[in-house]
Amino acid sequence: MNQERRKAVRILTRDSVANCRLLTIETKGQFQFTVWPIRNISAEGIAIYSDEKVPNGSLAFLNIDLDVILRTVGVIAKVIWCKKNKVGYDLGLNFSWWPKPFDKSLVLDFVKQKLDHTDYNE
Repeated sequence: MNQERRKAVRILTRDSVANCRLLTIETKGQFQFTVWPIRNISAEGIAIYSDEKVPNGSLAFLNIDLDVILRTVGVIAKVIWCKKNKVGYDLGLNFSWWPKPFDKSLVLDFVKQKLDHTDYNE
């Protein structure tokens, strides 16, 4: 049986997306903008779907549109893993820095609300 290694509980986010500016070695310092559907989110990180492979260690500037708060939160995250799926890639990112600390509390409240009111956890 696989042992859970995550520190924080994650919830499914069926209707949320992250707008991303990605900085990788392959883009030679230029930001690549894309929209990623969110697979799940926790207080410490996020899993998303991508059409393209993204190298581990890449930094992403995310604007996350959460489905219930009607607000976009901004965070810088680091790609921790990238796995091929049937149609693209699944990526796992850890939140690294919150330009606006209030945005972190909005994500924490969003996760807590979902856990308290529904069975969204994976």
